[in-house]
Amino acid sequence: MPTLPTAVRYAILAGMKYLLIACCLSLAPRVYAQSAPTTTAPVSAPSRYCALVVADDRYFNSSRARLEYGQPAPGEVADPEMAEMAKTIHQSGSIIDICNYLGRHGWEWLSTTTVQTGGRKSSLNDMEYFVENETRYFFRRRTP
Repeated sequence: MPTLPTAVRYAILAGMKYLLIACCLSLAPRVYAQSAPTTTAPVSAPSRYCALVVADDRYFNSSRARLEYGQPAPGEVADPEMAEMAKTIHQSGSIIDICNYLGRHGWEWLSTTTVQTGGRKSSLNDMEYFVENETRYFFRRRTP
């Protein structure tokens, strides 16, 4: 029986090795990395957001507090409920009273942040500098 050259024997063995790997992979059961959830997650109700904006120098004088709720552009119809709330807030006596008012109307507090809005030098000397800030209270209400 004639013997095959070494290079041919290695080529045949390499081919058989790849054939063996292909056979093993074709016989393997199908496996998925992720499975579909068995139950659907509850869909949360959409929410509305608003911000109560108060200049820090007016904290105890809330007549300058304003409610930002996504006011419409000029010429568009405003949300009457939110417009009435903004009017009531503007006339309110204290920040705590405003927060309680929003809570009674279903709004829940999310966070508070302070934003620097400007600065000015003292009128008495050039060494002092005053920073002007706004405090923004963010609220959310789930819509039915």
